[in-house]
Amino acid sequence: MCRRTTLRQSETSGRQSSMVTSECVDDRRTLGVGEAQDLDVVNKIRLQPDPGLVKSLGANHTLESAVADLIDNSVDAGATHVSVRLLTQDDRLMQVEVVDNGSGMGATAIDAAMTIGRQRDYTPGDLGHFGMGLKAASFGHSDVLTVWSAKFDEAPVGRRIRRLDYSRDFTCEVLSSSAAAEHAAERAGLVGGESGTTIVWTELRNSYRGHSSEEARTWLSKRQDSLTAHLGVTYHRLLAEKRLRIEILVDELADAAAGLGLPVLPIDPFGYRTPGHPGYPKVLTAAAGGTQVQLTCHVWPAKSDVTGFRIGGKPGSQFQGFYIYRNDRLLQIGGWSDTATFSASRQLARVVIDDTTALDRFLTMNPEKSGLKFEPIFHDAIAKAKAPDGTTFLEYLQDAETVFVNSNKRKRVRKPVIRPGKGFPPALHRRIGAELDYMHIDGLDIKWKRLPEGEFLDVDYPTGTLWLNSRYRALFAPGRGSLNDAPVLKALLYLLAHEVYEGQHLGARDKDQIALWKSVLSAAVVAEEKMRGE
Repeated sequence: MCRRTTLRQSETSGRQSSMVTSECVDDRRTLGVGEAQDLDVVNKIRLQPDPGLVKSLGANHTLESAVADLIDNSVDAGATHVSVRLLTQDDRLMQVEVVDNGSGMGATAIDAAMTIGRQRDYTPGDLGHFGMGLKAASFGHSDVLTVWSAKFDEAPVGRRIRRLDYSRDFTCEVLSSSAAAEHAAERAGLVGGESGTTIVWTELRNSYRGHSSEEARTWLSKRQDSLTAHLGVTYHRLLAEKRLRIEILVDELADAAAGLGLPVLPIDPFGYRTPGHPGYPKVLTAAAGGTQVQLTCHVWPAKSDVTGFRIGGKPGSQFQGFYIYRNDRLLQIGGWSDTATFSASRQLARVVIDDTTALDRFLTMNPEKSGLKFEPIFHDAIAKAKAPDGTTFLEYLQDAETVFVNSNKRKRVRKPVIRPGKGFPPALHRRIGAELDYMHIDGLDIKWKRLPEGEFLDVDYPTGTLWLNSRYRALFAPGRGSLNDAPVLKALLYLLAHEVYEGQHLGARDKDQIALWKSVLSAAVVAEEKMRGE
């Protein structure tokens, strides 16, 4: 049989021509038994990818999913510190950088990384999957991708690909070793370590291009908030266990050389203190193709309004559904994937799939790692899934619906609250305890201390203390006062502020509420003091 190979050669004029080579071989020596029976096969040719496919790379990537894809590569390289830098000029986003302290790359590895479709050898714990992440994430948002990297005991290297050139002939620019060394030194100052990689996007395509500076700042602020929330929930396990540290910096390009970013905090989508249903979480087993996959079914408490239930400022009702993990990285954040329908009454239902055997066999991941397609066999398995006590998937959904519906009936059950701590008289302790159940957490103290003039209170979340300004103590506790003085004031403040101390951490809404209280109450106490003085 004759084998023909088509190779592309560049002419001096810049045009491309094709050279076809043929090699005739003995069918019996090269074909297997099955192939030898395909007597209609007369040729085999190798088809090279068309550079034009670059134009479609990353078309479905959001900024959030693209940056997460780059961070996946950082984690696979052993990085423990990643700095995401959104750099601006005149309030317009001009450059995006992702800097890590991973193992870095030498010349051979960086060339492979810049090659389209080149898959490295993945280990079972890696987050990478397709071998397209760097190029797809980058070209989805920029026209120029620059990579600087340094590997221990190897010379620093740099490569740059321009989308237009890359889409013509896969051209990649080799950058000077001196420039690579300079970037290695800058990277060490940002994230530490002798090795690591810096990804730089320039000539951005997806950013605000209007003429209003106010609109530009608003756009950038929303992008920062959305990116922070997405990374916080996507990597919440790694962040909570201190295996990974991520910072986001937003700064002017000219001033950002050594700027420090704000840390990304973990957002646990299952971070409730008490489940909404006493029988949950419950594990259902779905059997498909001889494989068993566990579904851990959760029911959030009704009326939840804390970070983790709501994510990125969006209501928790939008995040019902499946949460699918791969090596502690969240691949799907809610959504029923056609196994159930979205419903307001199911907003408390969230299901964890944390089983690598299910991936590829029953779940197909998209290149952006922003969701998965459930195979028909897995749909059928979920419908038949059961817990040891016989609970089915449909019954689980019904249990979650029942909790939600009952919470909206006129007869309401009050949620447990944080226990009042120091500063409350015993009678007030007893009355609050008679009206409300207590959470199993440390109590809320209300104490006096000297604060700046004109300020009435300060929220000390880490210590669980609400501080009142002792400058104004005499207005509410005549005489010298005592530890348990001003019970009316403290009762009102407890009812106002107790929910802030009951969450995992202070969210944006909490901080806004605190700012409101401080502003209004500080003005009120100054006015009270003035009226008493008159």
